[in-house]
Amino acid sequence: MSVPLRRIAIVIAALLLIVVLAAVWLVASFDPNRYKGVAIDWMKTHRQRTLAIDGPIELSVFPRVAVKLSAVKLSEANRSDEFAAVDNAALSVALLPLLHGELVVDRVEAKGVRVALLRDAKGKRNTDDLAGADGAAAPKTPEPTPAPAGKALNFDVSRIELADVRVRIKDETPGGLDGDLTLKELRTGRIASGVESAVQIAASVAMRRPVVKGELTGSTKLTPELATGSVRLADMKLAWQGDVPGASGVDLGLQGALAWDGAKGALDAKDLALTLAAKAAGLQLTGSTLNIGHFGYDPTRQALAIDQLKLRVKGTRAGQPLALDLDWADLDVEGQRLKGSPLQGKLTLGGELPLDASFKSGAPSGNFDSVALPAFEARIASSTAARKASGTLRANLGLKPAKAALTLDALDLGVSFEDKGLKPVALAAKGSLAASPQAAQWTLAGKLNDNSFSIDGNANLSGSTPFVKAQARFDALDLNTLLPPAASSGATPGAPAPAEAPVDLSGLRALNANVALRAGSLVFRQYRVSDAKLDATLDNGMLKVTTLQGKAWGGALDATALADARASRVAVKATATGVNVKALLKDVADKDLLEGTGRVTLDVDSAGRSVGELRSRLHGNAALQLRDGAVKGINLAQSLRKAKAALGMGDASQKASQTEKTDFSELTASFQIADGVARSNDLDVKSPFLRLGGEGAIDVGKGRIDYVTRATVTGTAAGQGGAELAALKGLTIPVRLSGPFDAIDWKIQWSAVAAGALQNKVEDKLKERLGLKAPDSAASAASAPTAKQKLKDKLLKGILK
Repeated sequence: MSVPLRRIAIVIAALLLIVVLAAVWLVASFDPNRYKGVAIDWMKTHRQRTLAIDGPIELSVFPRVAVKLSAVKLSEANRSDEFAAVDNAALSVALLPLLHGELVVDRVEAKGVRVALLRDAKGKRNTDDLAGADGAAAPKTPEPTPAPAGKALNFDVSRIELADVRVRIKDETPGGLDGDLTLKELRTGRIASGVESAVQIAASVAMRRPVVKGELTGSTKLTPELATGSVRLADMKLAWQGDVPGASGVDLGLQGALAWDGAKGALDAKDLALTLAAKAAGLQLTGSTLNIGHFGYDPTRQALAIDQLKLRVKGTRAGQPLALDLDWADLDVEGQRLKGSPLQGKLTLGGELPLDASFKSGAPSGNFDSVALPAFEARIASSTAARKASGTLRANLGLKPAKAALTLDALDLGVSFEDKGLKPVALAAKGSLAASPQAAQWTLAGKLNDNSFSIDGNANLSGSTPFVKAQARFDALDLNTLLPPAASSGATPGAPAPAEAPVDLSGLRALNANVALRAGSLVFRQYRVSDAKLDATLDNGMLKVTTLQGKAWGGALDATALADARASRVAVKATATGVNVKALLKDVADKDLLEGTGRVTLDVDSAGRSVGELRSRLHGNAALQLRDGAVKGINLAQSLRKAKAALGMGDASQKASQTEKTDFSELTASFQIADGVARSNDLDVKSPFLRLGGEGAIDVGKGRIDYVTRATVTGTAAGQGGAELAALKGLTIPVRLSGPFDAIDWKIQWSAVAAGALQNKVEDKLKERLGLKAPDSAASAASAPTAKQKLKDKLLKGILK
């Protein structure tokens, strides 16, 4: 090397040394804590958030970029509420590998992390301002032409250690999440593409919407494939304990190996063993297991494989033993090629109606798009000293793996049921069924005993709440043949429910629906309706019965109803025309208070969590218009015949008696209901010899009555009391009804009419002394004015004399 070149090299080397020494001095002397204020001011100015860094910041840049933070907090935009906080965090990234397109992270550590992820009903997130410049979304610009794909950035993390990471999620949009997630611990080894790493996890979930609460713990060996978005899990030992929608006390364990190919959308599982214990829909599952030797699904190859599937369900239903066994030895499908074995199983259930069922299919056929299990057959049998049932279901079972769908074609169902306390039931039906995770559709037609029926409908299962639309037609539908007798539960048909009985409408939130029912006759418990017509909608916990019509109690019923799970509110608006009110009251309230035929109207609503609350909060109005009936409990005509003796003895009381009644030709009354108390002041009862008015209150909540009727004798006849009633003619006799509905006390207040009765008696004696005789019948009523005039003349002459 020549001297000039050597000198130049020395100079360059010296300069490089000076640069390196300067860089080392700069790094060594750089203090990031001096720039806390810059970061705090920038966040306040550009994002309107308050940033607090109460702990020290440690930073190094060579040979790796490493940063440590502590006691960091960030507020919500324009609010003091906490958005995020970190107690301690550390991140270390190797610098030189970045020059080669590799991201090598030495470690990721964090402890005491808190984050709130919020979204309002309009879809605005509390992180939107962090994504765009100055809190605003970046303006839309034409997307640039993609550059030729280069080498993907390699990702390599030596270890991850996270502890006490809490995330608050609240999404107020329809179907959004609401709850808390806590990562108690996450520890991994090296995370890199194609490298197996041991993972340990412990997390808890406390979601309010949907309701999910529990703990996830376990370990596995994780192997990611970053280029394809694939992952393999080996030696899985995962456990979940808690509650999920529709089930509580869930204890789930999963072992085995899983592999997911992100590029192909393929799943492969080996030696899977799942154990389950839970409570759901009246079931208590204990020691239930699912074992699969191998399961493979690859849509790109149109391949499906099942090997040695064994399902064992054990538990109880309503305290009675339950067991289900299902076995499928082999299924191998690839494109148009298919081979496999039939499936088979059995079901047993104990209790008052024990059940033994077995099912099987023929050998499968078809292809990947549609796997057919022909000649599927299920047989059921049940027998006790009091009951006997048997049935058979036959169909061609179809599976569509690509759509995760199931079909039942050529469905043929036959069931017979006998019970000593019920009419025999024979069901024969044919139809079809198709179902998938997104939707279901069905049609069924046949006979229930000798009555034809048809049912069809569909369901949309893709949303957060299923939507069902169904229509049903029956020649006759007697639900009492399908339900256990009310007497078996100790209930009396028509008897009011006890006040403490809970009212839970939460089940109305389970689905949305639009249903229609038509029945030539409909029987449910004590209710019997012909030409029944019912239309109802169920939407977000609100049940609206828009049409409820039929012929009942000898007349016609036209009603609408509402039940709102959100406010635990119910409302009924009904008109019954030409009905037998005795039969109506017996069915609805198990009371025998009135007889007659006519019109009954009701428009009421209430809210409450128990039957007692509903009664005590009842509001609305009701009205009666009856003819040719009777008020049960007392025979006023007979009681008034005792007036001569009663007038000298004071007020008289008697308990209501179902053998006594007061006949009427017309009865009208209206009621205004508030806070469970129905008040009326326009009672009008007409009979040939009595006229009744009245006012008072009926306390529905407490089941008591306090009502005063005013009985007026308008005419007399030998058959209705004759001379005994003559002394009361034209007088108003108060009669008070009081006490509980089951023991009403009738009190005739004779003291209020004694003076009037004495006046009538004096007039009668005076007529007799003056030679005037009162008319004996209604036929002489026309001569009454003349008789009165004669009486006045006689009295005047007597006075003059």
